[in-house]
Amino acid sequence: MRETLKSAFSQLKGNKLRTFLTMLGMLIGIGAVIIILSLGEGVKEFVNSQFSTVGRGTIQIMATGGDAADLITPEDLEVLEEIPQVVDALPVHQQYTGITTDYENKDKILMLFGLTHDFEKIQSLNLRYGRMFTEQDENLKNHVIIVEDNFAKIIYQKDDPQYVIGKEIEINIGGEVHNFEIIGVAKSQYPSAAPTSMIVPIVYLPFTTMDQYIMDGEGKTYSAYVMIDEAYEASHYSKPIRKLLEKRHGKEDIYMVSSMVEMSDTYNDILEKVNLFTSVVAAISLLVGGIGIMNIMMVTVRERTREIGIRKALGATDKQILTQFLVEAVILTLLGGISGLILGYIGGLLIGSAITIVAKMTIGMVIFSVGTSSVIGIIFGVYPAYKAAKLDPIEALREE
Repeated sequence: MRETLKSAFSQLKGNKLRTFLTMLGMLIGIGAVIIILSLGEGVKEFVNSQFSTVGRGTIQIMATGGDAADLITPEDLEVLEEIPQVVDALPVHQQYTGITTDYENKDKILMLFGLTHDFEKIQSLNLRYGRMFTEQDENLKNHVIIVEDNFAKIIYQKDDPQYVIGKEIEINIGGEVHNFEIIGVAKSQYPSAAPTSMIVPIVYLPFTTMDQYIMDGEGKTYSAYVMIDEAYEASHYSKPIRKLLEKRHGKEDIYMVSSMVEMSDTYNDILEKVNLFTSVVAAISLLVGGIGIMNIMMVTVRERTREIGIRKALGATDKQILTQFLVEAVILTLLGGISGLILGYIGGLLIGSAITIVAKMTIGMVIFSVGTSSVIGIIFGVYPAYKAAKLDPIEALREE
């Protein structure tokens, strides 16, 4: 086998351009699949990291109906809190828009969230500076806000996130301008590499303060969170909670109720399906690469007919000839596969840095690259190798 490998590498080295062009199809195919898979793993890790900030026992409720009567009321949450396994039920106003002016006196859109003082039971804001809202802030409907650590850069063009603490800022909510004091700075939800020009700053207000401007202080909301005791499986309570709300409001299919575990599993399932589809499309180039290898090996057999005849005349068996050409085909595909693995991962890192996603390499990708390359080398190398092994030595020696 050592002599076979030595001879194979010698043949491939003697035809560098042909070897490279033959490998190219395999390199492109494997590289494209690795780019997709590595970015898919990066996206999955990013999504899971977002869900990990929320407790596994958390259930999110969203009112999808357009009717004011469909909104989640304070009374609904009180009824939900009567369920023995429910630890807490908290309302939240999320993803409303406000407008302020930046350091250039230009209008800047803000994304507003109204949170209760105990919202961190559900999800941590990762407060870096300042303080969280208090119960008094809610009761008095104080005009205080918490911003994220990119706020100073975007609004004031200051690099120090702590600069904004104590600052007063005007925010237009629903056509009315109100003054707010910044009391805290939280860690940004945006990836650190995201350009500030593309970021919509996130601002947190006390729930009651925001409620008086968007819901006339009635406490109704489109969304809420329910905390289930950790001793119980939260996903088992999604359907009963939805049925209870539907019964109270006399309508069906107007509430989306999902546990964080269910939502995470759904996102991961979608990502895996997208990865599978795009990988199948990219894998078509592997078939093209395999056919290219078979064609080149057929040409190689034709060019080396006389050599094959001499080797067989000197006693080489059909098995030895077949092994020789099969090994050359597998080496070609393995070199292409390993090169594709490396270049694909580098490509994933480069693309990932542009979209603020960290591409991830897994042992499964390595096995896929090496395994697929070997299998393709064997499948598409068998026929040319068989043709070489079955050449008649007398006819082969006559070949010029």
